[in-house]
Amino acid sequence: MERLLELAPSVRRAFEVRLSEERAQWLSLTGHQLEALAALREGNLTMRSLCERLDISESAGTALSDRLVARGMVERETDPSDRRVVLLALTDAARTMVERYRQIKSHHVAKLLSTLSREDLENLVRIYETLVSVSTSSPPAASPASTETAVVAEGT
Repeated sequence: MERLLELAPSVRRAFEVRLSEERAQWLSLTGHQLEALAALREGNLTMRSLCERLDISESAGTALSDRLVARGMVERETDPSDRRVVLLALTDAARTMVERYRQIKSHHVAKLLSTLSREDLENLVRIYETLVSVSTSSPPAASPASTETAVVAEGT
């Protein structure tokens, strides 16, 4: 268990896309800004929805969207069904840039995963599916057996 926790940051960094050349071309956008733009590629989002997707606070989301609006990448629109709700939408220029980012990221991940055997890829998919399933379900009440398992896992 401890080794998994040690490896987690390295695995996360391995999947990050290095955009040094592209970043200069894209007005020095941060990784968080690029992720926000990628989320908006799927369609207009409320501030709350964007913050949930990026796992950031609403105050951080407001600052992020303010910077993207100032750069001409995002527009604020009124929700036609509720004028009190503000939607964030990509500008045409940002949509083109986001598509390029998506292509680079897909290529990077495909290259990284191509080093794994078919069996390893199948196991990785199974593990990811399990982790997603567990993380999206309600945690079960702790029983004596699960407490013992946790203690054993911590001791390994």
